[in-house]
Amino acid sequence: MIAKIMSLQDGVKTYTDCLAIKIKSEKYNLLIMENHAPLIGEIKGSIEVTTKDNKITLENINGYYLNLNNTFKLMLR
Repeated sequence: MIAKIMSLQDGVKTYTDCLAIKIKSEKYNLLIMENHAPLIGEIKGSIEVTTKDNKITLENINGYYLNLNNTFKLMLR
């Protein structure tokens, strides 16, 4: 699975070989893995991207996400 995180400050960061993506938002918690159903939504909270090599954690974020065809895209405000 591929994760792309887009922001005005850092541009686009792409992470490959993602095993799981954990979303903790105000209203819900999600665990997204490969071949997960398509999703679209808003995040007000934190996200953790787990790859084969490391974990990337972003906290106190606001943004929108889309998961489609094993590609997770997050656009930060």
